Amino acid sequence: MRKAGGETEVDAKSSIAVLSLGVGPDEEIVITADGSDGEQAVERLIELVRNDFDLNT
Repeated sequence: MRKAGGETEVDAKSSIAVLSLGVGPDEEIVITADGSDGEQAVERLIELVRNDFDLNT
C-alpha cells in the first residue's frame, strides 16, 4: 500500500505502517499484492478502506 503519487510502500499487514503513510480522508491510495491470494487480499483491503477500517462490516 502507498499514497497515490508517493514512493513509500508499506505492508498493509501492519496497521502502524499504514498509519505512517499519513493518508488523509480525501487522498487516494494504491493497493497491490503478490501471491496466490493477492487478488483476494486487495479486495478485502478495498472493502476495509470503504468501511473506514471497521472490521465488523
